[in-house]
Amino acid sequence: MRTVLLRHTLPDGSSHLDWMIEIDPGARLVTFRLAAAMGDGPFEAERIGDHRRDYLDYQGPVPGGRGEVERVVGGEVTIHAFEPDRLDLTLDWGTGPTRLAGRPADRPVWRFEPKG
Repeated sequence: MRTVLLRHTLPDGSSHLDWMIEIDPGARLVTFRLAAAMGDGPFEAERIGDHRRDYLDYQGPVPGGRGEVERVVGGEVTIHAFEPDRLDLTLDWGTGPTRLAGRPADRPVWRFEPKG
C-alpha cells in the first residue's frame, strides 16, 4: 500500500500538510491534516474526509479554487489494524520502517505514537 504527504497551500497563502493513507486497494484514501511535519516522537493529526486515490500521484491546483497541493514525500505503508478507534501501521518514507499506533485523542484529532 502507498502513502503520501502533501503540502496544501490555501488561496490565502496559509498551508498545512495532508497525510493520505491507502488502507484498501481501490478505496478512497484515509486522510489526516497536520499542522507540522511528523517527527520521531508523538504527533497529533486531525482526521478529515477521505480523499480520491488520484492524490497519491497528483500535484497542482485543487478543484473549486481551494488552493494547490505539492508532494512533500511518498512512501509505503503496511496496515496492521484499522478500526474506528485505532490505526496501527508501519510507515516507510524510504529511510527505514517506523511502526506507529494512532488513537482518537479528542475527535477529530488523533494522537500517533511510535510503537516498539
